[in-house]
Amino acid sequence: MPYCTECGGRLTWDRKLKHYSCQSCGMTFTEAELSEALERLHTPREDAEELKNKRHQEYLEWWLKEKKGHK
Repeated sequence: MPYCTECGGRLTWDRKLKHYSCQSCGMTFTEAELSEALERLHTPREDAEELKNKRHQEYLEWWLKEKKGHK
């Protein structure tokens, strides 16, 4: 059973509307919208790790560059 990306409540499928509806907050999602929302929830964690690694690499390059300049 899928869960709401906004509040974590249970989603139920409405056959007439062809939407998922949250039992807690009332938010509705089509299948495509739910897939996109779930993708966004999981993607930032990966992006944050990549950004952290990139910043670390840039800092390391800057630090080594400064050390070469003082010789």
